[in-house]
Amino acid sequence: MKHILLLLLFFTITINAKDYNVLDYGAKADGITLDTKAVQKAIDLCTKEGGGKVIIPSGKTVLIGTIYLKDFVTLYIENGAILLGSPNYEDYTTDTHKNTYKNEPHMDRCLIFANDAKSFSIEGKGTIDANGHQENFTKAKGGRPMMMRFLNCNDIHLKDITLINPAAWTSAWLYCNEIVVDGIKITSRVNHNGDGLDFDGCTNVRVSNSSFDTSDDSICLQTSRPDRPCKDIVITNCVFTSKWAAMRIGLASRGDFESITVSNCTFHDIQDSGLKIQMNEGGK
Repeated sequence: MKHILLLLLFFTITINAKDYNVLDYGAKADGITLDTKAVQKAIDLCTKEGGGKVIIPSGKTVLIGTIYLKDFVTLYIENGAILLGSPNYEDYTTDTHKNTYKNEPHMDRCLIFANDAKSFSIEGKGTIDANGHQENFTKAKGGRPMMMRFLNCNDIHLKDITLINPAAWTSAWLYCNEIVVDGIKITSRVNHNGDGLDFDGCTNVRVSNSSFDTSDDSICLQTSRPDRPCKDIVITNCVFTSKWAAMRIGLASRGDFESITVSNCTFHDIQDSGLKIQMNEGGK
């Protein structure tokens, strides 16, 4: 009887999960028309109705400015699909928190943002192309948006996706908990400060089976707040190539770093350091 009830619960959850194809919400998906409103409409309805998949369909290129991920939403980019960042700086909003380094406000804006959200993910065999080429974004032209920024979020999954061409960092994870990154590929070479995954004051982080080719730190652990340590971090089965460091602890080191394990990783063609530790602000 117990097994029957569990099966019924599983099928109920499966049936209730819903797909939200962005084409059904007005996206042109021609790579030219700005589809930000259509994608956000699908995300907002998905979270309102209890969660599901917001689908970027295969064979399509969906052009967006800043979008906001919400609770229980899986942004699913199908194999052969491209979620493309707008080349226009004005399409990136100003309410996406900020870059924690005070002398770099030109990196405050971002393409994908989440704040106080829980149980969301970005998945699929497709590509997010931030379109961050220098002909589109420079400090002199207004700024260089990051690809992703997540603030005070819990239970985040990044799986199987390819992330390319950010204008600045690929991702900033600020004070988040329960993070799983698995099977992704990051190529970040078209602009400056091309970090891969930057975890600031994060806990319970697992990164595995991924590859990195970056113009700056591939993975960076930071603690910009004394009360938010970076701890319980596992990085395994990854391949790193970097113009700077493959993995860096610091510079931002106001809080402590605890229980960090790096195993079974390959570092090659690293121009600065495979592992760099820069503790200079009071953390341990």
